[in-house]
Amino acid sequence: MRRTLGGAVLVLCCVPLGAVEITLRAPATTVVSWDIPETARACTLTVEVPEEAPADLSAIAAIAERDGGWGQLSLARAVSPGTHRWTLSLSPEAFVAGSPPLSCLTPPSRLHLTFASVQASQARLRCTASWLEQEASPPAPTRERLRAIWPGPSQLAVGERYEVEVESDPPLRGWGEDPQLTLRIAEPDGSQRTVQGFVRVPMSFTDLGDREAAAPLAAARLVCRFRPRQPGRHQLQLHARWANGSEAQVALPDVVAAGAASTNLVRIDPSDGRFLQIDGRWWWPIGLNLHNPYDLRSAERLGTRLTPPRGLFVYAALFDRLAAAGIDAVEIWMSSWNLGLLWHPDWPGYHGLRALNQIHAERLDRILDAAWQRGIRVLLVLHNHGQASDRTDREWRWNPLNAAHGGPCQQPGEVFTHPAARALQSRLRRYLVARYADHPALWGWKLWSEIDLTAGTAESLAQWHAEAAAELRALDPSGRPITTHWSGDYRRVHASVAALPGIELLTIDAYRGSGPGSWGPLELLGGVLQDPARGLQRWRKPVLVTEFGGTSSGQPAAAREVDFRLGGWIALVSGHAGAPLYWWWEWVDQGDHWQPYRALRAFVAGEDLRDPRAQSQALDAAAPGHRLWARAWLSAGRLLGYVVAETWARDGGTPPLVTAGRIRLPEGLRCGSATLSWWDPDRGTALATLTRSDPAALSELHPPDFHGHLAWKLQLAP
Repeated sequence: MRRTLGGAVLVLCCVPLGAVEITLRAPATTVVSWDIPETARACTLTVEVPEEAPADLSAIAAIAERDGGWGQLSLARAVSPGTHRWTLSLSPEAFVAGSPPLSCLTPPSRLHLTFASVQASQARLRCTASWLEQEASPPAPTRERLRAIWPGPSQLAVGERYEVEVESDPPLRGWGEDPQLTLRIAEPDGSQRTVQGFVRVPMSFTDLGDREAAAPLAAARLVCRFRPRQPGRHQLQLHARWANGSEAQVALPDVVAAGAASTNLVRIDPSDGRFLQIDGRWWWPIGLNLHNPYDLRSAERLGTRLTPPRGLFVYAALFDRLAAAGIDAVEIWMSSWNLGLLWHPDWPGYHGLRALNQIHAERLDRILDAAWQRGIRVLLVLHNHGQASDRTDREWRWNPLNAAHGGPCQQPGEVFTHPAARALQSRLRRYLVARYADHPALWGWKLWSEIDLTAGTAESLAQWHAEAAAELRALDPSGRPITTHWSGDYRRVHASVAALPGIELLTIDAYRGSGPGSWGPLELLGGVLQDPARGLQRWRKPVLVTEFGGTSSGQPAAAREVDFRLGGWIALVSGHAGAPLYWWWEWVDQGDHWQPYRALRAFVAGEDLRDPRAQSQALDAAAPGHRLWARAWLSAGRLLGYVVAETWARDGGTPPLVTAGRIRLPEGLRCGSATLSWWDPDRGTALATLTRSDPAALSELHPPDFHGHLAWKLQLAP
């Protein structure tokens, strides 16, 4: 049977579930719902009302998206006893109300028919929905055009975001890639910059106390973003290209930026590639791993309280406390349960491979903004290992790339080899760069967490990372580091991946083993760059531990707690690119364990470890009744040192009192004068400062009595 609706030829198809019988709950409202087939363009509703139904019974039809948008399709209509039938378009143009409007990126997922009456009734109604699907020869398509453009401000500060928004015809669908939108920027110094557009659905976020609620505020728009890096006039031109070859080009008003030239972006230092810098200033990040806004394993193993899933609001509140403790860096995962954009359509907010999770995309925008307001930068993890594993933290069964859900891959290892899977990942990277690469709070791209736990082979992982890193650098030429990550400790690093030019930063775990003789923090952190056989110093790249704290299950408690107190100090004098990121953030937060961060921040203030000739050197140290571990970072005329009782570092517990200690310095240290300051590493305060001016060789230091560990600074002058 054929009908014409809005100029389109339609074919009538019956809903697979057939009729639904419902019992009224009047005077409360009663709702009956159906899943809408993707190909449906209209529906026919049939309602059979019995004689005993209330006289004032009315019905309203509406459609809803998975992401919370809805559109009302009809005004309230009386449904007196008898049979009623009406046909409704499912197009957004047919809405009589909508709050918030549908995004239009994906077809609506549910049809709701709501009955209302002020009279009490339990009458039984029979309701049927039939779907009208568009025939193979659709009506003439809408003419391609940029329907509306909203430019950003004409004046702003260097580093402030400029954003232009666009509505286009025909309406956006799927990933919002038709048209491809490009913003071309002629900068004041004559250079050219190009940024790509992305689809955005504005969202509102509400804190409900025990959870976060999100809802779309408007239909999807295309957006281009950039931040001026130099003062002066910027000339802008917007270009759109549709899949059928149609093009549009618009000159936007010039933008004048004021202020000093700056990128505010993290980059690898060009003079000493082991460290990071921001506009020439040494940056040594100190932070936590905020992988997700709650941690089930922490609650299970450490007895912490599970943080309610309040998403954005958890991060914003945490950032306040982190900033107060001197923390300026975190890691955040784009996992299926947190901020991922592609996942199984049965999970809230996801659409399989058909469209991106716009709730998560908008939430990440807000998280980056909240971090930046507090001086915190985010290392963003694009994929967690479980997505491509059927043996460790197995999530492969839910991955939309899985052929069981219509994806291209039969096995999880094909995530790294199948051309269609790689093409989808490339699309995702293009979107991520277009949407987030302008943000200075984003300090690095981490391609995977714990790649050695995925199903990828050594060969496939090396090839995948070479191509992915090269593409990401081409998309984001800003210079912010690109990395990937290994589990366990530094001995699990794949040389074939770590050596790749595109992997510019090496990130690893530093978890203890659970058996006798397992390494503690001195070996796990101190050996990363110093192990002559398997250390990572051979690639002369920055190295950062982004997961540590006891074993991977957080036990035993004494080991986890001593790791927390010592980790940053060991990393500092061993030449790491930053302090290790402790995994158990709920334990830190709920126990108010912020002091180690304040202490380390106070010690490194004003320091700069960069020097191509600088090195970490193990020192001979001893004290009666104790084995001591001592190390210093030696650069021209300056030493930063740390000493700790080895037994305490291994076992934890109460830090021992160390008396009558001595630390032998490297041979050949000569100076005209020297200033030595001893530091309490728990309080972050200088205990004593000693100055000597007699020219002589320095051979030995005699520290004051200390509990467990001690830090020091030695400045030499000719």
